[in-house]
Amino acid sequence: MLPINRFLRRADAEPDRPALRDDLGVELTHGELAARARGFAAALNEALGEEKCLVALAARNHAAHVVAMFGIFIAGHAWLPVNPRAARSLNDGVNARLRPDLLILDEAVEACVTPLDWTWRFEGSDPDTLPARALPQHGFPERTPDDTMSVKLTGGTTGEPKAVAQTHRVISTVMDDLTSVFGIGRTDVNLAVAPLSHGAFHLLLPVLAAGGRHEIVSTSEPDGLLDLMAERGISLAFMPPTLIVKLMERDGARPERFRRLRQLIYSAAPMPPAQIARAQAAFGPKLGVMYGQVEAPMAIAAMSAEGLAESGHIESCGRPCPSTEVRIEKPDADGVGEILARGPLTIKSYLTGEPSPLDEAGWLHTGDLGRLGEDGYLFIRGRARDVLITGGFNVYPAQVEQALLQVAGVSEACVYGVADPYWGDRVEAVIVASRDVPDEALAAAVRDAIGVAAVPKRFHRADALPRNAVGKVVRRDVAALFSGPDGA
Repeated sequence: MLPINRFLRRADAEPDRPALRDDLGVELTHGELAARARGFAAALNEALGEEKCLVALAARNHAAHVVAMFGIFIAGHAWLPVNPRAARSLNDGVNARLRPDLLILDEAVEACVTPLDWTWRFEGSDPDTLPARALPQHGFPERTPDDTMSVKLTGGTTGEPKAVAQTHRVISTVMDDLTSVFGIGRTDVNLAVAPLSHGAFHLLLPVLAAGGRHEIVSTSEPDGLLDLMAERGISLAFMPPTLIVKLMERDGARPERFRRLRQLIYSAAPMPPAQIARAQAAFGPKLGVMYGQVEAPMAIAAMSAEGLAESGHIESCGRPCPSTEVRIEKPDADGVGEILARGPLTIKSYLTGEPSPLDEAGWLHTGDLGRLGEDGYLFIRGRARDVLITGGFNVYPAQVEQALLQVAGVSEACVYGVADPYWGDRVEAVIVASRDVPDEALAAAVRDAIGVAAVPKRFHRADALPRNAVGKVVRRDVAALFSGPDGA
């Protein structure tokens, strides 16, 4: 069954169950969400016909965003999320490469993208401003599991972003695995605070298909989020580590306020043990983790809050999810090598003409380094291309960053190499800290955790780390900002 049909089946069976509420005051039941999405799908098919089209959607987090997205799925078209936080030039470049047939544009974020020749504008505070038509008598066009459901862009850290064709089968696999690992059920209330155009999307359908509901917010103001989590009985949430760190540092982050919280899931970047311990002190033992990438979204490996608290593997991203095989290619003496994944989660092709990311045996080469423990837990060690060779020793920037994040007051760190005639790669680091942290303390933390060869030769300070359009820190961009050609 296609992912959207799993939601529609639940909505038709229990139309009066609450489905979502946003911070603009809109509340919809499962039945109301399904009816609005079907009406929008009918409008799409009247305009576009039944042939598969690519529909771009730029919107804030709100109910109308979900209605439009689900309408695209019901109509059988492919969804191209436009990041409202990205630069207009970047979004325009994506549209120029992929040439979507239609752009659906929330007027509140219209500055993020140039309208196309065919653009539908709507006011995001009111789902009824979306076009709607009567349902077609013959129903909506049938799609197969291998048809494209969504088109996501890679982070573009090695050049022009690639367009990844995520099929209905891929998204169904994500639904099954997240439901299994995190025990998603009909009583869950999910907080959708990360952008729906990115990772937060992947919890929409499994929660609704199980009969649960969503609280959708468009702000990440810490005190307001903590109040919402406490007052609205949030049981499930997905956040990047940077947001979790912001929340756990507030006075309102106390475990007794979040009695219904089951799983506070982080992804997109590692969290060092010290940060995990502080998060568990702030929220209780509720922190879970998942690992994936655009070519294998969200669920290569994962671990529930119970597993993270009880396994003794606080630095792991969990075991491979039920649908995916994982192996380590060409491990070194420490068991570290490239992480390979295989199964229905992995995508088969790019829409921008690059070769398939799968090898002849069907393995996805993730470009990430890691090791598998004897008990099956996966430990990430960073990107393969990020390995530094300094003074003849291999240094993994992600390990150095984790050591720096153990230092009290340090909230973010980025480690990179600068070409050096003596060292080969001279290790440098940029930190974001809430207090004055001397270089000696930073160096000692790395030396004690990894060894003297990994200690950065220079430490830089910043108020925040620069990020690309999808919110990721790109090492080469940080290096360009803080270290010139001569290392100054």
